[in-house]
Amino acid sequence: MSDFPEKTSTEASPPRGRIPHPVLTTALAGINVLVFAAMVSRTHSINSFTNDQVLAWGADWGPLTLGGQPWRALTSTYVHGGIVHIALNMWCLWNLGMLAEPIFGRLAFFLMYTVCGIAGSILSLFINPTTVSVGASGAVFGIAGALIAALYLGKLPVDRRALRPTLKSLVSFAGYNLIFGFAGNAAGFGIDNSAHIGGLVMGLAIGALLGQILVEPRPIRRRNEVLVFVATAVLLIVATLALQKSRGYVALLNRASDAIKNNKLNDAAKDLQQVIERSPKNNLALVLLGNVYLQQKDYPKAEGVLKKAEANDPGNLGVQYNLGLLYEATDRFEQARVIFERLTRENSEDEDAWVLLGAALDGLGRETEAIHAYQRAVGINPNNAEAHRELGLAQLKSKQVDAGIASLKKSLDLDPKNPETWRNLGTAYIAANRPDEAAKAFQKFHELQGTSQNPATTD
Repeated sequence: MSDFPEKTSTEASPPRGRIPHPVLTTALAGINVLVFAAMVSRTHSINSFTNDQVLAWGADWGPLTLGGQPWRALTSTYVHGGIVHIALNMWCLWNLGMLAEPIFGRLAFFLMYTVCGIAGSILSLFINPTTVSVGASGAVFGIAGALIAALYLGKLPVDRRALRPTLKSLVSFAGYNLIFGFAGNAAGFGIDNSAHIGGLVMGLAIGALLGQILVEPRPIRRRNEVLVFVATAVLLIVATLALQKSRGYVALLNRASDAIKNNKLNDAAKDLQQVIERSPKNNLALVLLGNVYLQQKDYPKAEGVLKKAEANDPGNLGVQYNLGLLYEATDRFEQARVIFERLTRENSEDEDAWVLLGAALDGLGRETEAIHAYQRAVGINPNNAEAHRELGLAQLKSKQVDAGIASLKKSLDLDPKNPETWRNLGTAYIAANRPDEAAKAFQKFHELQGTSQNPATTD
């Protein structure tokens, strides 16, 4: 989250006369700066941090915040993405804090900063649950909102005409930054305007309530402040529960992705099924579940969920890619060919699509075209062992035995522990009438398979 604010005017005197040193504003800014300095010392970077780096320091991210780490909604308000980001936010905090802290009092100001920051995080998670978000701007907007509401609606021992310049400056600050946030998002700058809005709305509500008691006797004021912030805490809890219900699926998606990486396919399927129950049109979950079923060779279930994903978004490349895999696995090679020809047209540098197109053409008996597709994949990435292997097999089918052997040997240079490629090479040597080399290849195949069969009896 980044802000480019208009400087907030502090020309009007606050209702308490002489402005004391903003101790709490200084402390909050100091904490933000200390966190940033610690991040710089650990990462040796100052201009920007990676997502992994800010997550390690408490950034807000749906899969983690909604997956058992709700404290990130608060800690993210003390983490910043780079030197420009923190400089702008701290400049805003200092200018706004010098005015707000003496008006509201230190305790109320601190609670306001905290709950507005959390409110910004909650709205950010609702709008962008898979976006990593950091920064104090939700809290800063909340302070601005509280000042606007208090100065406009509050009971203050100051002539309202004297407050007009300050109020105008505050409204300009909020409006300008919201407009810039929307424009920045459209331009791809990654400004989290939802956090700005969440903080601003919460600040306006708090300021409207606290503004009515600013001139009350201290005991009455303290009692009402407690009521305001208890009500605010309850509201945040309710909002968090609603958020968990509506967006908690992102934590399940993240857990499912980890399970797939660790080959825990049953666990992944259970989590993805829960996601789809909550969000039936979640294409990412449908594609992942379809891929899990493909790996489990449960082709009817794979086709069912992938067809649902295709109905939601017919042009989705991930959906088409997995449908192509399904068609090849079920010997529907013409349908697979249509998909992978399209994918290679849309991205001619996609080596995997070329390999899969080659497999579809191979299945249709169009060996010359299959060889061409595999050669395109090898040309894109000469270190693709699978492409060399498939090229070799296609060349063997086309009676290009020497070329096939060369391609298989290249595949083994890249992936020497692949038993199937050794078996393929043994078969190629037999076709070339080279029995001794075939025996060695089959022996290597059985070694990698952990068997003790006589290689001469293989194939």
